Amino acid sequence: MHAMGTSPAVVMKAYVMAYESMGMTRLEAANLLGISEVALDQSLYVGFEETSQECEVQVALIRLYHLLFALSDGDSRLISEWLNRFNFHLNAVPVTVCHNLAGILYLTDYLEDMRAGDAMPFVDIKGHIHAANDTEEEQFHR
Repeated sequence: MHAMGTSPAVVMKAYVMAYESMGMTRLEAANLLGISEVALDQSLYVGFEETSQECEVQVALIRLYHLLFALSDGDSRLISEWLNRFNFHLNAVPVTVCHNLAGILYLTDYLEDMRAGDAMPFVDIKGHIHAANDTEEEQFHR
């Protein structure tokens, strides 16, 4: 997965938008790339070589964000809730899973499976997991 033919500066701008929209800090975004905050700041206008590990991580996070955006119809509140709430399917809080490339790819695969159902899962007040398109009767029987 890489951004062949895409300007490194464009990838960097999309990366910044994605990590900020997902509620990550600059420090978390830099750590995800394996660089310092200073190095992240220095690369803001030029990005990274398209064949670099940093670029691969950036593209993966951008893709993850796009899936979240599509599944939530752009609802930033829903994205934040999903990222920060314990997910029984994942047995983790999603935001804690995406601290490296493998975690980002794992969440991306999970979300692509969810997209096949066209909705993000949710957990009701009793902790039961439902697909967003479950009927009320299906929810009652779980």
